[in-house]
Amino acid sequence: MSFKPFLQLAAEKKLGTAIRCNSLYKPFYKLSYLAALKNSGLMDRLRGERVAFERLAGDFISDSKTEEALIAWLQLGCRLGLLSKNDLGYSLKGLAKKLARRENDPTLALAQEVSSLHYDLITKTLTKLRTGELWDLDNQDAELTTRSSRVLEPFQVQALDRFIPKSGPCHLLEVGCGSGIYIRHAAITNPDFTAVGLELQKDAANVALENIREWGLQDRVKVEIGDIRTRPAASDFDMVTLYNNIYYFPIEERVDLLVKIRKQLKPDGALLLTTCCQNGNLGMEVLNVWGASNRHGGRLPSVQEMIEQMKQAGFQGIDTQRLIPGDSFYAFHAKR
Repeated sequence: MSFKPFLQLAAEKKLGTAIRCNSLYKPFYKLSYLAALKNSGLMDRLRGERVAFERLAGDFISDSKTEEALIAWLQLGCRLGLLSKNDLGYSLKGLAKKLARRENDPTLALAQEVSSLHYDLITKTLTKLRTGELWDLDNQDAELTTRSSRVLEPFQVQALDRFIPKSGPCHLLEVGCGSGIYIRHAAITNPDFTAVGLELQKDAANVALENIREWGLQDRVKVEIGDIRTRPAASDFDMVTLYNNIYYFPIEERVDLLVKIRKQLKPDGALLLTTCCQNGNLGMEVLNVWGASNRHGGRLPSVQEMIEQMKQAGFQGIDTQRLIPGDSFYAFHAKR
């Protein structure tokens, strides 16, 4: 073996760049493979005991060539440290084994989202912009987003615990209720709590409705499909909440949106809004790209911009809380 090619690359000042770029490949391959394991159903099949190759082959092999391809694909998983193989067959290993656990599903869903939606946003947005196109909401998998959004749950419940009353009647309207997990948290905390969950996307509403039934909350919680901007003013809610969805609305429409939300509240009602803001982590930067390049949405707000828009809509006594130390995920609470 000769080191001459490496010396030549070093002399031409190419070696350092090649090494740095090469260091990016393995994390990319691992993330892509993890998402493919889940998307293909293999992660669920390999969650328990080892599975013989013959049992796996039934789902993927039609001839000798496809058998060769499956073996190569599984071999890559072993090289990445995500699969383990012995005489009994294959099983999950390392990070794949941990992500297969139910409690880690939000993290797994985010990995799936990064490898699909985030990848498309980075690689295809400029192509769209060249032809005057923007993304539509259908580039987002509603069920996947509902799962991945739960990575913020440990931080977001701080805002719920601080602002939602723990006793006494409280009728809440949640705009964009997702899985319904935050309604459940409030309902467990306060036995007199009732709510309406409003969802724009039918698929997401169905997920919420199924969860509400599973949790036995159907007598206290209703799920509606609709747009808050066209919902008749009710003025009968003690609180309206918007969790991580203000960027689904264009910047120039947000004040009007907040005015409509204010009309849903009782005279002594309050708004609780949480959102990622400008200058957050890299995931938030990608979310900022999604909002800015989406036909129906807008970029992430700055903290001060969000406060000013709430004031313009007539809200008072605005209180802000940073929910992730050192990052740009905030709660905004205001009185009607």
